[in-house]
Order: sequence, then structure tokens, then C-alpha cells
Amino acid sequence: MNVCVGMNTDGTVQSRTMLSLTRIFNEYPDDFQSRLILLDGGCADFAGSRNKLVSAFLRTNIDWLLIVDADMVFTPDDWMLLKQSVSVESRPWVSGLYFVDGDKLRPCAMVMDAEQRAASPIIGETDGLMRVNAAGLGFALVHRSVFQVTQDVTSDHPWFAHGWTTERGETMPEDYAFAARCDAQNIPVYLNCNVRLGHIKSHVVGWAQYSEQQARGKVEA
Repeated sequence: MNVCVGMNTDGTVQSRTMLSLTRIFNEYPDDFQSRLILLDGGCADFAGSRNKLVSAFLRTNIDWLLIVDADMVFTPDDWMLLKQSVSVESRPWVSGLYFVDGDKLRPCAMVMDAEQRAASPIIGETDGLMRVNAAGLGFALVHRSVFQVTQDVTSDHPWFAHGWTTERGETMPEDYAFAARCDAQNIPVYLNCNVRLGHIKSHVVGWAQYSEQQARGKVEA
């Protein structure tokens, strides 16, 4: 696979993230001959930073972009599972599973319910590939054709915008705004629930904490 890693940073990349990158580079050197596109610019202008990253990627002849946020923890096995789940024709965007920190962890993904309200999917132990309406790009493999098809050449934000408002008036973040553009072009978004990542906040949050919260919720119910 012809792939490079793309990362935006506001000046800080977590050491655990760099160790994770080093491990996949060393274990799968043939996949990552182009290695890394690293761009300065992070959360202060997140949409703008994402757009600059995609522009830099499209100036290469590389087929796949593995977007990695600067606060993710992963293993070579996570990379292999993600790689095996993509397809140019049917699954050109697959994201790994990570969580938004809080009193109750939420998967960084979104589905629409029957009334077109945004909701977090409930992930079970045996869930694998899941079709979603949007997913975070903290550890996501995307084919270049996705960016080519969704580019808005009339906008100064050709892929990512600073927010997307659903039909019900709910404001969604930048990655979800990009997913809405994909949906308009009939490009599916998938979440690989077996790619279980760590998300570095005050501590590393991940599958163990999420499943523990689920278990406590079932006991309380």
C-alpha cells in the first residue's frame, strides 16, 4: 500500500504518539516509504489546518493518507486492521475507534436516529465495521479520490469547515462537516470498532474505560 501519515500539530506531539508512529514505520516500512507530512497548526484553526494537510497530500502521488492526531496511541496491529478494512471502491474512508473524554465516554463518531437527530453509536464487544454518518479523523485511512471528489474549489475551506449544522440545527465539528460533504457525494464513512485506540487527555482513555462504563450502566439499569 502506498500511504503516508499526515499530522497537524500546534507545537506539541505526545511522546506516546511518536512512539506509536515509530513502531508502525519500523514494522511496515514498505507501507510507509513516504513516511510523514507534518504541518504546524492545530486546534486554533482546526478546519484550516486540516485543509492545509489535505492540500499538501494531494500535491504528492501517494494513494492513501493516514491522518493521525498528535494525541493518539496505537499499535502496529491497529494499523494492520485498519489497512485490511479499506477498499478504494466500497470503503475509501475508515476511521479507528477512539473516545471523547468526559463523565461518560462517547465514541468519536456520529449516527443519525430515525428523527434525524445526531447521536453517538453504542459500540458492543463484538462489533466490527460499522457504517456511520460521521467519524473523527484522529486515526483514519482515506483514499485520495475522496478528497478529489469532495473538493469545493469555490471555497477557501475546500474540505473542512468550522462547523456543520444539521437539518435540526445541531452544530457538528470540523471532521463531521467533511463527512457531510462525503455524504453528499455518496461516499460512505465506516468506523472499524476493532481498531481500539488510546486518546491522550489528562490520562489515556480507551476501550477498557468505555466497556467498564457500559458494564456499570447495565448494573445500574
